[in-house]
Amino acid sequence: MENARQWIPTGVPSFDPMIKGGIPRGSFVLLLSEVGAGGSEFMYTSMLTLAQMKKEQKALKPNYLLPEKLIYVSFTKVRENVLQSVSTLKIADIANVKEMMTFVDLSGDYFASTSVPRHWTTTSTMTLDSLKTVQKTKTLFESLIDTLEIYAPGNLVIIDSLTDLMRGPSASESIRWNDLVSLLKGIERMSKRWNSTIYALLTAHIFDASMEEEVSDCADGVLVFNWQVTGNNQRQRMMYIKKFRGLMPYLEDDNVVRFETRVSASQGFEVSNIREIIGR
Repeated sequence: MENARQWIPTGVPSFDPMIKGGIPRGSFVLLLSEVGAGGSEFMYTSMLTLAQMKKEQKALKPNYLLPEKLIYVSFTKVRENVLQSVSTLKIADIANVKEMMTFVDLSGDYFASTSVPRHWTTTSTMTLDSLKTVQKTKTLFESLIDTLEIYAPGNLVIIDSLTDLMRGPSASESIRWNDLVSLLKGIERMSKRWNSTIYALLTAHIFDASMEEEVSDCADGVLVFNWQVTGNNQRQRMMYIKKFRGLMPYLEDDNVVRFETRVSASQGFEVSNIREIIGR
């Protein structure tokens, strides 16, 4: 008999009940967000809530699991700044996130092929001679692959961000667009073997629509966060589920795909009014 499928909560309290409690374990999920539309806050809310659930050893219904660790992979940010951003939401104790999170800083590899001085991207004191002798031995892609192979199995991984990966030093490394697409397809494939959930952030409208579509095609699920102008000429945050393998049939049966959203310090990222299904 085939094993029952396992699921993992997103950790967004107002969203999980609408999607049958969570998403399939072993999913590569693209968070495609306009600036300020809620993609980062969705991620921070997820981190805080899941860490608290893990700390409290909260009982889940059968076939639902919590990740063992939170793995935060950053190409340009430092750990303290990420934790400071997460702590702006007061929905749970940030200490739980600190305990559960492993922060992987790939900024050294990211900036190594740029004009940014090395001493700007490292906390260690280096002499002029040591700066001259530093040699880059791996591409950024190779460093990301190594990181995922070490840390991804059984965990929730956040890649912050694909925007950095797509527009950064890859050009100077002579890595073509096809190499990036192949890497993302490989990550999607391996997420099942690792039994890991992988969130990858991408800022909307920076790249051509065709590039966004190709990246979206690599993922199991795509959550889109955008702004909509309402009738009174105000902006409303919205989120819709563009696709999600293994989850979409449940949502379409219930006519649940598009949501109004809001962000507050006391509640974090929330979904509220359900809107119509988006035609594909």
